[in-house]
Amino acid sequence: MDKVLIVDGNADFVASLKDGLDKMHQFEVMTATDGEEAIAILSQNKVAVFVTDINTPKLDGLELLAFITQEHASTPCIVMTDYGKPWFRKRMDQQEVLYHLEKPFEIGALASAIFVGLNLRDEGINYKGMTMASILPLIEIEQKTCRMEIKTAGKGKGYLYFDEGVLIDAHFKGLTGEKAALEISEWDRIVIKLSELPRRRTRTRVKTHLMDMAGATWMREETEAIEEDSTTSPGVVLDETTTSEPPIDLETTNKVLQRHLEEFKSIKGYKAVAVVSSNGDVLADDQAMGDLDLERLAVGMSSIFSVSEETISQAGFKRSEALTLHTKNGVVLIASSPLETLAGLRLLGITAPDGNWFYMKVQLENLFPRLLAELE
Repeated sequence: MDKVLIVDGNADFVASLKDGLDKMHQFEVMTATDGEEAIAILSQNKVAVFVTDINTPKLDGLELLAFITQEHASTPCIVMTDYGKPWFRKRMDQQEVLYHLEKPFEIGALASAIFVGLNLRDEGINYKGMTMASILPLIEIEQKTCRMEIKTAGKGKGYLYFDEGVLIDAHFKGLTGEKAALEISEWDRIVIKLSELPRRRTRTRVKTHLMDMAGATWMREETEAIEEDSTTSPGVVLDETTTSEPPIDLETTNKVLQRHLEEFKSIKGYKAVAVVSSNGDVLADDQAMGDLDLERLAVGMSSIFSVSEETISQAGFKRSEALTLHTKNGVVLIASSPLETLAGLRLLGITAPDGNWFYMKVQLENLFPRLLAELE
C-alpha cells in the first residue's frame, strides 16, 4: 500500500488528519511532529506523497522540501500554510509536484490533493520535479533569510539571496541581479540547498517582487479582486435567467477549453469534458471516442443538479457545488462555479467506471479560475 507522510508541529492536528484519512483505507498514513523526525522517516521509507506544514519545529517546511529535491526529487509534495494559497496565472500548482493547501481545510481537500499526487506518479508526470515558481511564494511566507543554491539539468547552478523574505540578489554564470533572478525563476526539475546569507550580500539588486517573479498572486487577494471586479465592471457576466443565448462567446470558450485539454486527457479513464450553461447548453466540449450524446447528457445532468441544489437548500445545507453520478458504464460529474462572475457556468466531466474520477473532479474545479482569467 502507498505510504503518505504528514508533518505538522501540532500533534493533535496531525493525529486528526491521520484518523480521517485512515478511514478511507486508500493508503498508509505516517506522521511526524518535527522536521528531524520527518527526515528519519523519509530515510527509511519509500513515501508516495509528502505533506508538510510550512512552519515545522527543528527543520522548517522549506528545509524539508529542499531535502526532498535532493533525495526524492520526483515525490509529489503538499505544503500547508496559514498565510494563503498562491494562484498561478500561467499554470496551476496542481499540475506540479508541489501542491499548496491553505489552512483551515476539510479532510476531503487534503485527500483530494493526495490523490492528485498519486495520479501524477501513476501517469509519470512527477518526473518533472519541483519548479522554482512553486517554491518562491514559500520564501515570502517564511520571511526567509538565506542563500539558496539551485541546480537543474542542462542549466547548471545558480544562486538566489533572500533577506527576510525579500529577494535581494542573484547569480548565474555571467548574470547577476535582476537578469539572473528572472532566468532562475523559470527553472524546473530543481535541486535546492539552503545556507546562511553571506554578510557581503546586503545590496538589493532585484526590483521585481517575488510573487510577480513566480507569476502568482495570493489566492485571498485574487478572490477579493474577483469580487470587486464583479461589482464595479461588466467582466464576464453569466445571467442564469437568460436562456435565449449562451452566456459566453462560444468560440472564445472553446479556445480556452482546448488550451487545457491535455490535462484532462491525461486522467486515467478519460472520456469527455464539456463547458455547459446553467440550462444544459453545451458551449464547448471534447470526447475521447465521440460516441456520447453530450447534449442530452448535459441537459439531464443540469436538471438533476438543479433539483439536487434545491433539495440541499431546503434541508438546511449551503449551496450545492458538485454532483457525481456512478453508473456501470462510467462516472459523470458536474460542478458549478464558486466565482460570482461565472455563476451560470457549469463543467461536465466523464470517466470510465475504473477511471480516476476524483482527479477529474479536482481538474474541473481548477478550470473555473483559469476560465475567468482568460475570458476577461
